[in-house]
Amino acid sequence: MAAESRPDLEPKIKDVVFVHIPKAAGTSMRHMLSASMPTATQVFEYGADTATLIAAQRATVDASESGATTAMMSGNIIDAVASDFRTPEKIAALRAEAPRGQRFLVSSQKPIRHWTGAFHPASMVTFLRDPVERVASSYRMHVRQKRFTGSFAEFYESHDQINVQCRQLSGMDLRRLGFVGLFEFMPDMVRALSRHLGVELRMRHDNAAGRTPRPRIDAETRSRILALNEDDLCLYRHVEANLDYFTNHRGRPPSISSRLARGKVYRTQEGALRGWALAHDPNQLATIEVRVGGQAVQRCYADQFLPWLKKVTPHGVGGFEICLPAGLAVGKSPIRVMIAGTEKDLEGSPLTL
Repeated sequence: MAAESRPDLEPKIKDVVFVHIPKAAGTSMRHMLSASMPTATQVFEYGADTATLIAAQRATVDASESGATTAMMSGNIIDAVASDFRTPEKIAALRAEAPRGQRFLVSSQKPIRHWTGAFHPASMVTFLRDPVERVASSYRMHVRQKRFTGSFAEFYESHDQINVQCRQLSGMDLRRLGFVGLFEFMPDMVRALSRHLGVELRMRHDNAAGRTPRPRIDAETRSRILALNEDDLCLYRHVEANLDYFTNHRGRPPSISSRLARGKVYRTQEGALRGWALAHDPNQLATIEVRVGGQAVQRCYADQFLPWLKKVTPHGVGGFEICLPAGLAVGKSPIRVMIAGTEKDLEGSPLTL
């Protein structure tokens, strides 16, 4: 097999929905993801600040890297507010209108449930931060940017600053998310997310507190903030205790759902293998394996959005399209398209060329 035709046996996550929790390295991560996915359709949803944020995002593109990259980014960012992609139906319609296989990057401070009707849980990425440090950083940002004039106690006692992380992630089993990292473990988290996505994320620091003084946090204040944010604290400690699991999607033990997956495959006129596959549990992402002559030559996730799949799964994700490696010597060997890790062929497999 030629060097350029080596088997691709590491499935890669195609779409990314970055659930941006305020003051948890979100701005830096948004810039890193945007720069590493220049051909993706990028959808930003930050309420009334979206247009300003997009303008700033474009201004941060490093023009010295590639003029083509800059052009693609400037023409491929969607303001979800101005475009009125505010309902699950409209988000699904946007996905349905895109070319099959088009990659998406969503960055948003909306609750995670806003995006679960058109994106698979495995595409979800978020970062948590120690609750006390997050509140302190949020206070400094509000003083600096939003002209907050109240005391630190008035700030952390306000409802909109209590359990922010849990409220933004409510309605989703975090064990199903593709990646949950921790702010305090940067830059290791950046390397782990790079492996997860199959891209190179370049570490950067944005939106720092600058000269805004850090509020005084004594033992009593810390205890009070933790008491108010008990849910966030429990969530943070759970992820911290199981960090390898939450940051290593490929390494998670397969569930019985993968063995119960079902699907169908056919060959297009161009010779590609196209079809769909769903795990028994819609929160699981089916992995497809292609075998020729008993040898695995490619693996991928069934992670394309297909509108008709919305009838059988909440997110409509389960399609796939595979182009066999160039120069692959198929001969008379049948092509088997299977659920990876099993001996179960999809309907329509094996195929012959």
